[in-house]
Amino acid sequence: MLIEIANTGDIDELTMVEIRSKQESIPECIGAVDVDPAIRRFRWQTYFAAGSPATSKPERIVLKAVEDGRIIGFIAGHLTTRFGKDAEIQNFYILKDHQRKGIGYALLNKLVEWLVQNKVNSLCVGVALNNPYQAFYLKYFGQYLNEHWIFWDNIQVISARRNTPR
Repeated sequence: MLIEIANTGDIDELTMVEIRSKQESIPECIGAVDVDPAIRRFRWQTYFAAGSPATSKPERIVLKAVEDGRIIGFIAGHLTTRFGKDAEIQNFYILKDHQRKGIGYALLNKLVEWLVQNKVNSLCVGVALNNPYQAFYLKYFGQYLNEHWIFWDNIQVISARRNTPR
């Protein structure tokens, strides 16, 4: 598995991975808009063009996990002003059959490396209240800002978590 920087040429595959991951992993959390290919593709186009979200700054990255030439997961993050934090995870999806293999941590850690290079200390992520993947962020010392948002005031703890005895 390789982690590479995604670009606009990856939009169609990112869209399909996002939709399939949502359908397989969190069907209870999604509506029609969340799995509409045209809407998702348009959102990716505006994200790559630094046109969304409104609280974002232009600095952003999309990292893709690639296996056998196919995208199996990705994480998208950008600098932000939301909630007074420095950065935000916009999207983070891994195909169900590739979950629980360390790919999520690898992607998150690569994002943290990029954030540190951009002098970021704090990070937030919006997660639906009924989304079971909140546990992933909490495992890496995320804290609740409110019922829909998790944050870190020191992103270094994310990488440190991997080295903490269980």
